[in-house]
Amino acid sequence: MLKAKKMKRNALAGLSILWVSFSGLSEGANTSIYGPPSSFAKVLAKPYSPALTLSSGGITTNRGRYLISTASAASTGSLYLSIGLPYSDGSGYPVVSSSIPSASTYNNYFSKLIQVVANSTDSSGYYRLDSHLNPNQSIDVDKANGYVLKFRNNRGKASPTYGYVAFSYDTTTNLLRAQKRYTYSLASTTTSSNGNSITTYTGSYTEDTSFSVAGAGYYVSYSGGVFSLTPTASSATKLYLFSSSDGYGIASGSASTMNPTGISYGPNPPAPFPTAVSVSAIEAGFSKNLNSTYQPQVTVSGPSSKTRIYAQKLLSSIDQTNIRYSKDLYTNFRDAALAGKLVSDAPADGQVGQNLVPYVYFTNEKDTSGVYHPFMNVVTYTNPGSPHGLLDVPGPPFLGAGGTTTPVTRASNIGMFIARIPMRNYGQVTNVTDNAMNPSSQSWSLNLVTDSGCGTSGSSIPTCPSYDNYNYASTADNGILIDGSIIFPTLNNALIPSQWKGELSTYGCHVGQGGGGPHCHADAFKTGQSIVTLYNDSDYVGKTHPPLIGFGYDGVALFGVYRSSADTTMLGYSTALDSFGGHNHDGIGYHYHAHVATMPSTYNQNSNGFKITASQSPVNVLLKGAWAGNINSVPFFAYNADFKTNKYLGGM
Repeated sequence: MLKAKKMKRNALAGLSILWVSFSGLSEGANTSIYGPPSSFAKVLAKPYSPALTLSSGGITTNRGRYLISTASAASTGSLYLSIGLPYSDGSGYPVVSSSIPSASTYNNYFSKLIQVVANSTDSSGYYRLDSHLNPNQSIDVDKANGYVLKFRNNRGKASPTYGYVAFSYDTTTNLLRAQKRYTYSLASTTTSSNGNSITTYTGSYTEDTSFSVAGAGYYVSYSGGVFSLTPTASSATKLYLFSSSDGYGIASGSASTMNPTGISYGPNPPAPFPTAVSVSAIEAGFSKNLNSTYQPQVTVSGPSSKTRIYAQKLLSSIDQTNIRYSKDLYTNFRDAALAGKLVSDAPADGQVGQNLVPYVYFTNEKDTSGVYHPFMNVVTYTNPGSPHGLLDVPGPPFLGAGGTTTPVTRASNIGMFIARIPMRNYGQVTNVTDNAMNPSSQSWSLNLVTDSGCGTSGSSIPTCPSYDNYNYASTADNGILIDGSIIFPTLNNALIPSQWKGELSTYGCHVGQGGGGPHCHADAFKTGQSIVTLYNDSDYVGKTHPPLIGFGYDGVALFGVYRSSADTTMLGYSTALDSFGGHNHDGIGYHYHAHVATMPSTYNQNSNGFKITASQSPVNVLLKGAWAGNINSVPFFAYNADFKTNKYLGGM
């Protein structure tokens, strides 16, 4: 396991949230070509009926996902344990029951999907029960309220804190039984850096010995729509576990797409998580950072017909011949990014319902020579709206040098970052080194090769490799996805694809040593999928081109994969991707595509028990690493500039 680089951030000075209820924005133009994927909230409303199989062995897989039913056969009338609404900061989510009708949805299914996690404090065979949809929530018992079961926050920033119950399951009696309870507590430390206050939280668990006196050995009972604990087996309810054909975990100890060498799940404790961003403060004061020309685009956070009018007005003022793509592409990206909401209680300090990308605004400033340099500025909290899968990562980045006792990053937190996407067409480079990693740049003075320590005494890379499209890359982020998540190069800081090291979630992402939201090294899309990712098969319906999913920081747009059997008639299918992972066709302009690539044989690995052959382990590329767009003329490219020093941000 290797530590990941901390993402660069734009800091804002002290910025009550403007909750705006809004729906019905008109769909952007040319969505057939420039169509964005549906947000996770919209995906949840899409039809999906899982193929369920009764687990005769009960809980057979640690970290496996099951549906818990009061019926021994899966039917439209069967009832399943579900996470319900409403949520209460003080007591959590209710544990309810509901059926899976013939016309089911992803939301109906996900609300019932429960992950079983072996109790880490002993080898008793007891399991914690977590929600898949809201992975910070574990089933606990409300002893003061008739031993009713509730989902409560056990991994994030919570006040008050409660805990979870560890259960056993008897495959003979089909009874679920509470065996132990653990209380969850948080310790915090606050530091100050550059005038910003950062509080770091460390969670811990202590056995609730009082539960051993009153509660341990109680059985789960279902009555009147309520799950609770009862002291006698005669009052208990038989419960049956079903598994589904989809798989959201990463197999520990066996090969999978994101863990091709079968790295086993690490026993390391989770690293503390920081919280340094106040969403309410940012959204109350962000507009004050911009001058009067650009302020009308950000007076309301999230989707708004009012700000859209001003964004379109500013966009229309930009000379079309001066920008890389049709204005429809930028409009569609803006609208889709702003529509994203946090649907899953996955970030440690997020609030379900908050914006993922509160603002996207356009600027168009001249340099000293009178040349305009238009930008699309994307303000993001750096988290997806869906579950992030971080708790399933076999070997996430260390918070330190490594070892079985070193904490690893399994939690995400809300960050704040402004991705500056140049709209001007600065052209493309031919060779990777044509793009200068300018030493005077505060952020890109190094690339992955020079940062690796290769060729130095004691280095694990004795000889520095030649530059290629993978390694001549940023040491941190190099693009942004449409949900506000950040893209990192395919390689990690040891010049190995992160996908090979078992350090990524099933969504292709993880959190680095500095905390923040999940950043993504790999594309998670799977053809014929039932697994929901950033973009899905449904996003191809009625389209003539794969969906628009992101941008490189060089200003080059990123689209989804071409599905080999389904997309043969789509625009550009027969136009090969170049070494950067892009192509140009049908007047769209040069752009990237996510794709599956075979690494050069120079990346074969055989060291310290880690052996992998590149030709047998293709990688799922978002952005390879090297930018194809010419960055040499982009003003303030990779500088840690703020609103006062970088006028292209639209500051005062």
